[in-house]
Amino acid sequence: MKTYKQILLILISATVFSTACGSLKFISFNADQSRADKVVEKFHQLYNEQNFEEIYNSAHENAKATKSKEALSYFLAQTFEQFGKNLSSELIYSKVTIINSAERQVECAYKSKFEKGERNETFLIVTNDEKGALYSIGEATDEELKKLK
Repeated sequence: MKTYKQILLILISATVFSTACGSLKFISFNADQSRADKVVEKFHQLYNEQNFEEIYNSAHENAKATKSKEALSYFLAQTFEQFGKNLSSELIYSKVTIINSAERQVECAYKSKFEKGERNETFLIVTNDEKGALYSIGEATDEELKKLK
């Protein structure tokens, strides 16, 4: 009878521990999504100001090592000419993936309204326990967004 109680106590303790760990992971992923949201908001603010240099300067170091400031500025200027200022964006899809013990990546897709039309934007944001940084931006078709959901 004593062994039964010990086993039951171990099982209850293990369940409580695993539940607590799962909750911590969920809280961390919410914090990562919040950091990514702030990066996207700042991106749109700088985009509307056509401050493409600051977008580049605030990007993740690994992204800057593989992409030139000129190429990013050209892409953003072309986008601004075609679509105009960003008016609003709605998060459609988000996925947080652990990269290593210090960083996570947040993939986001937004349905965005601009002065001259709508566009589906994709972002890859790298986060840590303090902040997020833009890694890449792109565009997705409606069909690609449906597959993400």
